[in-house]
Amino acid sequence: MPTRISKERFDTFLFGLRGSGQTENWTDVAHWETHDGQALAALFYVENDKIDAFMGALFLRDEHNRFCAFPPLVPFRTKRAGEQSILEKLTDIEAQTEPLPVPDSDLPAGIDLFTVEHDAPLNPIFLNLRDSQHSSAAREIIRETAKWFVDRDGNFARDFQTTGTSARFWELYLFRVFRDLDFDIDFSVASPDFALSKGDMKLFVEATTANPADQAFVDLMAGPAPPPEDFWRFIENDMALIFGSPLYTKQMKAYWEKAPVKGHPFAIAVADFHAPGSMTWSHTALSIYLYGVSVMRKTGEDGQEMAAPKPLEEHRRGDKVIPAGFFNQPGTEHISAVIFSNAGTKAKFTRMGTLAGFGDPDMAVRRMGIQSNPMPGALEGLPFDINIEAPDYEERWPDELEIYHNPNAVIPWPDESVLPDVTHFKKHDGELIWRGAPFRVLTSRTLVERRPPFSNADEEIR
Repeated sequence: MPTRISKERFDTFLFGLRGSGQTENWTDVAHWETHDGQALAALFYVENDKIDAFMGALFLRDEHNRFCAFPPLVPFRTKRAGEQSILEKLTDIEAQTEPLPVPDSDLPAGIDLFTVEHDAPLNPIFLNLRDSQHSSAAREIIRETAKWFVDRDGNFARDFQTTGTSARFWELYLFRVFRDLDFDIDFSVASPDFALSKGDMKLFVEATTANPADQAFVDLMAGPAPPPEDFWRFIENDMALIFGSPLYTKQMKAYWEKAPVKGHPFAIAVADFHAPGSMTWSHTALSIYLYGVSVMRKTGEDGQEMAAPKPLEEHRRGDKVIPAGFFNQPGTEHISAVIFSNAGTKAKFTRMGTLAGFGDPDMAVRRMGIQSNPMPGALEGLPFDINIEAPDYEERWPDELEIYHNPNAVIPWPDESVLPDVTHFKKHDGELIWRGAPFRVLTSRTLVERRPPFSNADEEIR
């Protein structure tokens, strides 16, 4: 029997087709899949100066095992007529014994991240993702995501399985975020990593990561690294050098001097993987390094402590010293922005996969952490702890994305009027301000635990 599915699940299969402008004035009404998951269908409401109708669409898997539209689109006068016809069509498909037709597709093949075709040691993070039942939601949504991702250097799957797991996770996350922000991605461009377009706007992004000095595999049993004891000294100094190294390396490549980047906004997207779980507490350091301004506690007129700006001149770790304010350094005026997120990890894919209906149904997923406090000058964030399948929980791919605008950029990065779904940081009249959702997650961790169905004993206890 065909099953009605959520838009989140439908978009997980079809996000690669839903490019900018392709479905303008189309509103999602409902979505279905067959019991074996081999066919999808959707009903859209289309209204413009030429048509006012409901449009039914069927989607089957192409030669690369991705869902693609199988023509024709069928118009209906009413929603009820469309739903009835679609259910009849999917029921007929379920009854078929012959193989389903394969729709034509001129899109390049994606990648298989879970078949190992080499003898190199496998990263424990990859092994956990591939083999653990706790990772089933992440594994399934990553498998679908990778079907739309083009491997331009031929090394993506091997890197993902071995020494580059975190860096490749970061690229997959950015790919999914940019598609969710309705950007088309031109995979014919080999460098930088992402050639984005939306209408006449073209943007370019190079991805990089802060990595551990020894490049050793993570000990999964050891758990995440705790924050340093002298936290603010570490954030203001050590983390500046940790972020500064990959940013400087990418700056030296001068992407903006070459086609197709020349004349368009260019950004570096950086994520922190320098220690296990460090991204959960290190993100504050990035704005400090980029703008050369930290924060200090100050007592306000009402006697309450509040945050106040603390300008810095340098960052020091041992004998190494670098100047504060990356955006104030020579040559950085060609970098329109620095993009950051602490969500380019398996935890994000676990949550989004669970919300899309993937994974072992006995696995419960909770998210706990700190979200931003919208009170001016607030020193502490607001704690939260929630089951992500609770009715009032919502999450989108771009939620944690942060864009730090370069105040000295020759070519500015588009602001919040163009990209309203992410958080923007800017310098305005010498003060660092941000624009975005009033409550944004600053840091979180995701707990996955097995919760089998209630037994008779459970019912007696309750």
